[in-house]
Amino acid sequence: MEWMNRKILAISIVLSIITSGLIFAYINNITKSPSEGEKIKVYIASKTIPERTCINITDIKLIEIDKNYVQVGAMSKKDDIVGKWVKETIYEGEQIKSNRIVNEKEKNLTYNIPKGKRAVSININEASGVAYHIVPGDYVDIAATFDKDEGREPYGKVMYNRVTKIILRNVRVLATGEKTGKDAKEAKNEIPKTVTLAVDINDIEKIVYASEASTLKLLLRPVDDKETKDTEGTTRTDITGKKGIVMMPQ
Repeated sequence: MEWMNRKILAISIVLSIITSGLIFAYINNITKSPSEGEKIKVYIASKTIPERTCINITDIKLIEIDKNYVQVGAMSKKDDIVGKWVKETIYEGEQIKSNRIVNEKEKNLTYNIPKGKRAVSININEASGVAYHIVPGDYVDIAATFDKDEGREPYGKVMYNRVTKIILRNVRVLATGEKTGKDAKEAKNEIPKTVTLAVDINDIEKIVYASEASTLKLLLRPVDDKETKDTEGTTRTDITGKKGIVMMPQ
């Protein structure tokens, strides 16, 4: 009987030790400091980044935080952030999340206009639009033909001859019709009625005036041709000389 009591006592001591160990482990786990958890690297905003702003490397900072505090969609790759556009304002110290960045499918035309340019659309047809071979990303020159016209200057009446002149050179095509990217190349059965161009701020008035006062034609440029040599314009006498001219009496 005494042997049995000793056995029971021994078993009780062992169970007590095991129970105490489990309780200690549980308490230690629930009171563990966040700094002792697994660390994850994420990017945060080093300063407030307004919406519709292109993110620069100086706008972000890589930090390590406890994985329990990493927000859904938090970004950890620099190349996925730098050069991207902000959809909604990201405040200083806030984690950079994918849903705050404009993705390619969400980009509209305004994100594709180069700095210092303005987007302007002109009407085209098969003849003026190089038989619809122009696609976004191409570069064109723009020729305008002005009809004979009369005007008045401070010194008297003037006559403007009919003339054709290349008014702009090396202009980037942003869109054909409503298409702004690869979809324009794939939509071969859709004939665009307009072409949207990225025109320098200093030239925007020229293209607007010419589109209303002349007949325009687009001249498709070869790939990598950056030549911008100016021309004086052409009148009929530049082509035929004085042949066919008859002097009429006043």
